[in-house]
Amino acid sequence: MIRSSFALPNHAGEVIHGDLRHRQDVRQAPVVVILHGFKGFKDWGFFPEISLRLAESGYATVCFNFSRNGIGTDPRKFTEMEKFAENTISHELADASRVIEAIQNGEIGGKAVDPERIGLLGHSRGGGIAILLAEKLADDIQCLVTWASVASFFRFNDDHIRQWEERGYIEVENVRTGQMMRMNKTFWDDLQQHREEYDLLRAVSNVDAPSLFIHGNADTTIPHQESEKLYEACGAVSKRLEIIEGANHTFGIQHPMEQASQHFEIVADLTENWLDSYLQI
Repeated sequence: MIRSSFALPNHAGEVIHGDLRHRQDVRQAPVVVILHGFKGFKDWGFFPEISLRLAESGYATVCFNFSRNGIGTDPRKFTEMEKFAENTISHELADASRVIEAIQNGEIGGKAVDPERIGLLGHSRGGGIAILLAEKLADDIQCLVTWASVASFFRFNDDHIRQWEERGYIEVENVRTGQMMRMNKTFWDDLQQHREEYDLLRAVSNVDAPSLFIHGNADTTIPHQESEKLYEACGAVSKRLEIIEGANHTFGIQHPMEQASQHFEIVADLTENWLDSYLQI
C-alpha cells in the first residue's frame, strides 16, 4: 500500500494538507475524495480506516484537511484557531474544488488515478460541501455518498446571530478537546451572501450523480430526517437512502479509532458497494 502526503497550495495562498492512498499495483484507479465535517480533520477516527479500506479494494483515496479547519503542523491538534475563526462555506467549497482540479491536472495521483472517475464521500458538514461540489462540477463527479449529512448550513439561533452582530464572533465548544473555538461573523455573512446558492435542498435537486445518503436514527447531532430530506429532494435517477438502526453521528466510532463498530462495518460495506456500482466501470 502506498500512502503519500501532499501539500497543495489553494487559490488564497494557503496550503491544503492531504493523503493519497492506493495499492502499488493500480493504474488509472477510480478516485474517492473524502471530506470531513465541522471540527473534523483527515486523521480523525474513521477517516484513515475508510481511506485504507477503499484503497485496498482498488480505489485511490484522497483525504484532506480544509485549509482553515484549525489543524496546523500537528495533524491531530487544533492549533490554528485564527484560521478556524475565519473559515467559511465558500472557502471550503473552493478548497474542495482545488483538490478536484489537482486530481484532474495530475498534481495529485498522476498515472495512478483516473481523473474521469471521481466520487465524493462527505461526513456531516462535509456531506453538504460534497453536495455543493457535485452540483458545481456535475460533469466531473460520477458518484456521491454522504454520511450523516446536514441538509442545511443555516443552523444558528437568534442568540448566535445577536452575538455575531454585537461582538463579531460566536464560540463553539470542542467537546473532545475542551477548546472554545471562535467563528467570526464572516461565516454568517458568507452564508447570507450565498443564501440561495448554498441551499442544500435546492443544490441536491440538481445533482445527477448516483447518490447514496446514510444516516443513523440515533444521531443526536444531525437528525436522520435531514438525510431523508436530501434523498427526497435529490434529482439523481439512481439514489438510495439507508437509515442505520441505533447508529449515532459517528456510527459508533470515537477518536482515536481503536476498532471498527458494527454500525461502521455496515456503513463501510454500503459505501463500497455503491462506489463499485458507479465508479468501477
